Amino acid sequence: MVITELDIGGAERAFVRLASGLAFAGWNLRVICLRGAGPLVQELQDREIPVQTLNCGGFADIRAPFRLAASFRAQPPDAVLSFLHHANVASRIGCRLAGVPVHISGIRVADRRLPVALTERLTARWTTHCVAVSEQVSAAHQKISGLSDSRISVIRNGVDWETLSQLEPADRGQFGYDDSSYVILSVGRLEPQKDPETLLQAFRMLYAQQSVLPRQVRLLLVGEGRLRSLLEQRVRVHGLEEVVQFAGWRQDAASLIRMADVVVLSSRWEGLPNVVLEAQAAGTPVIASAVDGCLDLVDDQLTGRLFEPGNPERLATALLMQITQPHKADRMAREAELQIRRNCSWLNCIDQYDQLLHRLLPAPR
Repeated sequence: MVITELDIGGAERAFVRLASGLAFAGWNLRVICLRGAGPLVQELQDREIPVQTLNCGGFADIRAPFRLAASFRAQPPDAVLSFLHHANVASRIGCRLAGVPVHISGIRVADRRLPVALTERLTARWTTHCVAVSEQVSAAHQKISGLSDSRISVIRNGVDWETLSQLEPADRGQFGYDDSSYVILSVGRLEPQKDPETLLQAFRMLYAQQSVLPRQVRLLLVGEGRLRSLLEQRVRVHGLEEVVQFAGWRQDAASLIRMADVVVLSSRWEGLPNVVLEAQAAGTPVIASAVDGCLDLVDDQLTGRLFEPGNPERLATALLMQITQPHKADRMAREAELQIRRNCSWLNCIDQYDQLLHRLLPAPR
């Protein structure tokens, strides 16, 4: 299994969970990370899954496919399963160079940016099969890559809904919140893809109406990224230091989701966002941008609220409705939780990958 990096992120956590599940199912695995040893490496090693790091740079680092090919020649695999665009492209080339018979690309997001779409179009024909994380991502990837639908399967991520639904909420007091606070939570990288700037703009609009709102609105941003300093500057400029907090990366993000009144995902593009899965499994209301995988998880006005990506006015309106219609918000959260319980389990996800591998590799393991 090959992945771009093993830092803390939704795709990376899903990769580790899948690797652990496949190893438990009896597959002989090793993991190759294109970059250095991230914090999730130890989790794999604790499960006795060997990890090799290639210490490559970003997508422009052309050493990655050649280092992968060398690794494949040294320990020839029967199949390679890769996650994320850089790892997919490098693995396709590496498999061709080393003569690996089966390559499966894990399509975690339909990234339409020109450099990504172009390299996907040029190399997709070298993959044996693609696994998209959602129906929307699958449809978009077919257009981007030019592959037929027979070469793309949809396997959704799982979520530990039993654990999340029973988890104790984090203590609000650590942030200075009380029961009168209405906590808006964002969990994700502070990067352009996640578009925290739109969320901050929407919060400013909402906060301007604080005097007529039934509860005191607060915004908690969990995550790190290159936009943090810019966002902090804007918070200071607009005098929001008392109501907007930056928590950085937190190990207790799931407990924070349970603590929040609503989880907001303002991304410009997504695959099947884990934070939405986890919030719905935890019974916490969700507002998300109407992009790809969010459309697979959130049925507007039934299991959550959707808004046009990049539109702070629409997001502010959705937040206002959420606060002023608490009974409807609770009803949507309950319906979302029921759907997650029916459709998203890790056992089912791992079983589908197991069946796909057996189909593509009919010979005994």
